[in-house]
Amino acid sequence: MTRTPASQSVLSPEPAPHGAAAPARIRVAFQGEPGAISEEAIVRLWGGTAESVPMRSFDDVMEAAQFGRVDYGLLPIESTLIGGVDVAYDLLALYDELWVVAETVVAIHLNLLALPGATLSSIRMLRSHPIMLAQCAYFLERHRQIRAYPSWDTAGAAREVIERGDRTWAAAAGPLAADRFGLVTLAERIEDRSDTMMRFLAVAPEPTPLGPGVPARTAVLCILPQRAGALLQLFEPLAGRALNVSHFTSRPTRDPWRYQYFLEFEHISDDPRAAEAVRAIRHACTVSRLLGTFAQSPDTPEPPAQL
Repeated sequence: MTRTPASQSVLSPEPAPHGAAAPARIRVAFQGEPGAISEEAIVRLWGGTAESVPMRSFDDVMEAAQFGRVDYGLLPIESTLIGGVDVAYDLLALYDELWVVAETVVAIHLNLLALPGATLSSIRMLRSHPIMLAQCAYFLERHRQIRAYPSWDTAGAAREVIERGDRTWAAAAGPLAADRFGLVTLAERIEDRSDTMMRFLAVAPEPTPLGPGVPARTAVLCILPQRAGALLQLFEPLAGRALNVSHFTSRPTRDPWRYQYFLEFEHISDDPRAAEAVRAIRHACTVSRLLGTFAQSPDTPEPPAQL
């Protein structure tokens, strides 16, 4: 498939012409249950116009998007605390008919939620999504009587606490889950860092073009030849055009000791250097695919001036 750089404008339904029926509500698949942190990302991208469609796994999210059962799929791609979400990269490579069309950033604040009548000293089990449990390491170190157990998602962990009816169980989840399931908050912001953020990517079967002058990001998937200097040749087209690489990671392929690389770089939507760089990157790779060009989230934090 030949893919040319494109990106999207506002992810909202087009207004209906006068006298026409209102457009169907946008449906967005996410992994988890209602009340999960991913729902906040959906609200940030679409406001109240989207219907959140819960799915059991990230694979289910991508399948629903690729086969048109929803308009968009949503994946968490990286955390400022624990880094990339490996399964998300693998699925972006696997579902080659989907485009990345948007990003947003959500602040991660996790509370310790339990049944009414429970106390912090009574808690012995903490449930949440594995990604979220990994962000509570310091809390668990300070409260060694509490053991961490994975759940499908944050809101699902809250539901499990209710269903279990055990005051020794708790969930690490956001305030929305507490309200939805009637749980009480025993401790607030148990994440390791108060400035932790999660970046989410939205995928769709078709790209949506951006207008001119929009700060954008282009994502590319590539496999390099096994020769000296191959990685340098991947970066040279960007460095030579003064385009900043904002994200770079590798994942195994199905061939032993061969890796595929995920690269994102920043540019202005109508900057011709972006398309030039993509063409040069393709030339440097044995396999390449443009994953998408999309507007930078205004919530993406600037790097610190000093480390």
